[in-house]
Amino acid sequence: MKGVYTVSIPIAALAAAKTALYITAPATKVIEILSASLTNESNETNEQVECCLQRVNVLGAPTKTDVTPAKHENGDQAATATCAGNVTASEPSYVADTEIGREGFPSLGGWRFDPVPEERMYIPPSGTVGLRVLNSPTAFDAIAKLTFREIG
Repeated sequence: MKGVYTVSIPIAALAAAKTALYITAPATKVIEILSASLTNESNETNEQVECCLQRVNVLGAPTKTDVTPAKHENGDQAATATCAGNVTASEPSYVADTEIGREGFPSLGGWRFDPVPEERMYIPPSGTVGLRVLNSPTAFDAIAKLTFREIG
């Protein structure tokens, strides 16, 4: 499918509630979230963690790592969405009651959000959505991932 991209970031020793990854739609396009995940690549001790996708109210200037999305089809242009992950300071502020896919999950199995089309989240032009870890887990090496489509 044209216009589909995946952005991912490894996060070493994830041990705090934080924004693992966020995406900001370009001013001229809508973003459709096709799937999201947060997985554990290192810790053998299972524990309960909680994640969700949530709309950002004010992004501010977080301390983060910029990430370039990978395109799924060679002929596609580069993604125009802005993506970053592993926010370590100056967390964005989030819009209350906009949590999508909010679930507790065992850390060994990881969190996956694979919505049917009717449940997919859309980000309006210039809007931002964050993939959030809502509690403080025991440190594990995580991989945060979003697959999305740019429309417009």
